[in-house]
Amino acid sequence: MQFILFTESEKQLYKNDIIEMMKESDQDFVPPLSSRNSTTQKDLKGGESSIEGLLSYYSQMNTQCILGAICDGELLGFVSFKENYDNDVIAKCDFPNVYLSTLIVKKAARGKKLTVRLYEHLFEQLYPNANIFTRTWSTNAAHINILGKFGFSLIKTIKDDRGVGIDTVYFAKKRI
Repeated sequence: MQFILFTESEKQLYKNDIIEMMKESDQDFVPPLSSRNSTTQKDLKGGESSIEGLLSYYSQMNTQCILGAICDGELLGFVSFKENYDNDVIAKCDFPNVYLSTLIVKKAARGKKLTVRLYEHLFEQLYPNANIFTRTWSTNAAHINILGKFGFSLIKTIKDDRGVGIDTVYFAKKRI
């Protein structure tokens, strides 16, 4: 298994694989990626799902850094992220930071700790001295469990942000 921080040419090389993985996992997200327009949008109640929405999300995500997990030339998973990102929850005083925006593992590769290995590479090899932030939804128990094992702390909850009973939750792993 190789973990590669994609260059622009690698983003092009794996573009179709990334889009196929997004299609395959679309309904695993709340709201689905196909009903969003970016990785950082604030209104997460969910709009109408469409292939155009998915491609819009991809286009915005593709402007970010992407770390890919590759085995025998096949992309098995990736995490996209932004460096030194700030918003209403993450402040400039938290710099240097990395904001993890999207993580997808191919369904056939799930259950093999690939998410853990992507995170380990990101935290240990690429950003050992940065504050790490991410957000997810409150019913995403598997991801929240992984974040807890890595020492992330819940820093903000936005109640019913993604629908009734589904909160947006922000997590941080502060290193500085």
